[in-house]
Amino acid sequence: MLLDNFERFGVTADSRKVLPGMAFVDLSENKNRKEIYNAYDNGAAIIFTAQNISDPELPVIKVNNVYETMLILLNKYFDSPQNRVRLIAVSGSNDKAIALDLLYKLLRDKDSEDLGKGADFEELVKSVNSLTIEDMYEYLNKFASSGSHLTPMIVDYKMKYFKFINSFSFDCALITGVDSFDIADRNYVLGSIRSFLSQIQDGRPIIVNIDDDLVLKALEGSKNNIVITYGLNKKAAVTATSIDINERTSFNYCLQRSMTSSNGNVLEPFEMPVTVNMLGSRCIHNALAAITCALYYDVDMERIKQTLEKYSSPERRFEISAINGISILDNYCSSPGDLDKAFEGIQMLSFSRLFVIQSINKAVSWEELKGYIKVYNQWYDLLGISEVVFTGCVDADSEIEPLSLHDIRVIKKELKDHIKIKYIESLSEAAQYTAAAAKAGTLVVLAGDDCMSSAKEQLGKAMGTTKFIH
Repeated sequence: MLLDNFERFGVTADSRKVLPGMAFVDLSENKNRKEIYNAYDNGAAIIFTAQNISDPELPVIKVNNVYETMLILLNKYFDSPQNRVRLIAVSGSNDKAIALDLLYKLLRDKDSEDLGKGADFEELVKSVNSLTIEDMYEYLNKFASSGSHLTPMIVDYKMKYFKFINSFSFDCALITGVDSFDIADRNYVLGSIRSFLSQIQDGRPIIVNIDDDLVLKALEGSKNNIVITYGLNKKAAVTATSIDINERTSFNYCLQRSMTSSNGNVLEPFEMPVTVNMLGSRCIHNALAAITCALYYDVDMERIKQTLEKYSSPERRFEISAINGISILDNYCSSPGDLDKAFEGIQMLSFSRLFVIQSINKAVSWEELKGYIKVYNQWYDLLGISEVVFTGCVDADSEIEPLSLHDIRVIKKELKDHIKIKYIESLSEAAQYTAAAAKAGTLVVLAGDDCMSSAKEQLGKAMGTTKFIH
């Protein structure tokens, strides 16, 4: 029980991951003891909790702060990996996963040993929304053990491990912005951003989207850091000119003020033509941020240009294809802000009719539903949306709980009277319904998280083909 052989076992906050001999830390914020008993049944040697447990059979130790206890155990087990790497915080609700992936590719090209195995990192990016704190420590330990010294990581106030961020010391931060549609509590978001910004080492840069007033306000207390703004605003320290969006996006990267790199090299204002293998203004913002961070770490300019030109973004990120004259935009959306940005990018596309298939089920909170309703009410007339098909995706995941009839009625009541919507529980049936209504010249937007990963395939089957034109 005293964990004399702790190094042989491990620690987890997920009772399902407990193996005989492991330590379990109860991080649940409610009084439900189900997790504790599950951990015990799975063989936990010791259980740390803030709850009062009177059952003498349970190997329980009550602690005042379970988060602090978790950190002590993880640091002992993994030998404090966050202190053996240089962490780069990537935060915000505007495409932070793309910015993270792009930055990783740029830094990896600088030195192939910097970030360990690419497959490990790509898996981290894909699963970032479901990571637990021990998952994050395990990844950091992999990078540190492989000799990595530059490690970008997602820092998001909505993620499970955010409460542990204050134990990390960041070498640099990149903030893509906080979309207004994703803000439920402005003061909470402000406080959360400030809490991790306080961990940026003095004299290190914070690279931030100049168009985000909330983040700029959060930066007011960061007096000992270098703030580098980027965006399409002329006042930004880093901006883009001569923008050309065709099959790919080309622009001139413009550093408008001098900047000192991490190795002390001074970069004077300059322009550099770059081509990014992505579409839309969002990719320009992501590229500006990632290039600036790469330059800070002295990545060669020619290497930056080559990496951007051959870059392939993760799947379902504003991915455009076509079937039988019908255009399909497959876009990963996990929040109202993601949907808002997708609609913003749609303005540059040509189409005669517009259909949207979006996943919505009981996992979506009412706060998020209100955000989605606000997005549709704002964009419906501007884009001329023909119909919105909400789907529960119950055939994509057996654990999904569909919306009730009452929920659907509430959504319809909150949407503008003339917005045409339909709710279909099955994704395959939603695809069949849309395929029957779509004609040549139609644009179909597929919006949702992982449960929509097969939506394009389902739509293809409903149209009698699987041959997509990219």
